[in-house]
Amino acid sequence: MSTSTSHPGTSSPDIPFHGFVETTADALRLIQAARQGVIPRITRRLNEEERATIVRSGAVFVFSVEESGIRRWTEGLSWSASRIAGNFLLYRELASRNSGRTSYTGKALQSDSAFSRRKVVPKEPDSQVMLKQDGLVKKTITVCADGTQYHLISYYTDDDFRSKRLQRPIRRPDIMALGIPADLLDASNFRYPPRVDVNGGGSIVDMCVQ
Repeated sequence: MSTSTSHPGTSSPDIPFHGFVETTADALRLIQAARQGVIPRITRRLNEEERATIVRSGAVFVFSVEESGIRRWTEGLSWSASRIAGNFLLYRELASRNSGRTSYTGKALQSDSAFSRRKVVPKEPDSQVMLKQDGLVKKTITVCADGTQYHLISYYTDDDFRSKRLQRPIRRPDIMALGIPADLLDASNFRYPPRVDVNGGGSIVDMCVQ
């Protein structure tokens, strides 16, 4: 895994991390790893070719608004409305692209607790939009620290999740060696603030599954 950071106008950006973000602790470790240069950061908007090749199951992207200038993350896919899952937002890829390019702004469009396994998503009173078979799930979280807004965007398929093909950050010693600074643990960032185990060297114990 390259640890170099991509720069505007140069070569295609690296995927910061390939794997699965299961918990808030996973997300915070990846954000800190990106801040420290252990994994690459996204520093510019992806172009059309890059979106088609690197947005896939297992891809995890980390960027800050201030560094990248990206205020609305787009990848050219169509998504359901968001569902709140712990400290994350979840979106499911739609088969229909009639709505055009969709984007992520870091805010929930709606909360839908019954959404997780449905195959049809209500969109308008007179129409229905189908979920794409074997489509992607997009899982996102936003954290503010020292006046900087960090976004983590991850993608996976249900099949990859169930089969455990994608490894979590806990399998990366270089990431696990990093401490989580206090500025990332500000309770105002979370619906369910992570609990810090002060007896375990400051390691994070997540309060929610997702």
